[in-house]
Amino acid sequence: MNHIERHYWKAVTFLVILILAGSGFWGLRRFHPTLFLGKPHLVATPETEQHRVQENAPTEESRAKPSLLLNINTATAEELETLPKIGPQMAQRIIDYRKAHGGFASVDALQNVKGIGKKTLEKLRPFIDVE
Repeated sequence: MNHIERHYWKAVTFLVILILAGSGFWGLRRFHPTLFLGKPHLVATPETEQHRVQENAPTEESRAKPSLLLNINTATAEELETLPKIGPQMAQRIIDYRKAHGGFASVDALQNVKGIGKKTLEKLRPFIDVE
């Protein structure tokens, strides 16, 4: 094995290790976003079956727990940006609409904000609430 070939295989090995490390990092970032945001209380979580059961039959324990859904009537811009398809400009539009119209009566009223249509609303619905 000559000198150049040995360097070639070292470079190939380095690139494979780099690709594997990057894939692992992407997986962590994709499936555990709270590790990278630093503020887990700002990450909206989708509505689960357990959450729906708690809403249908509230108990003392479930009343004491905070809602897992993000309240769009009280959320800050930073909190709104944790939602899918919501960036800084869209978060500001939501806040501006909320100030101008006194809040949202329902989740469906979010469609009145410029840039939010039916498809975007359906992607947001599992994460948001108005109470």
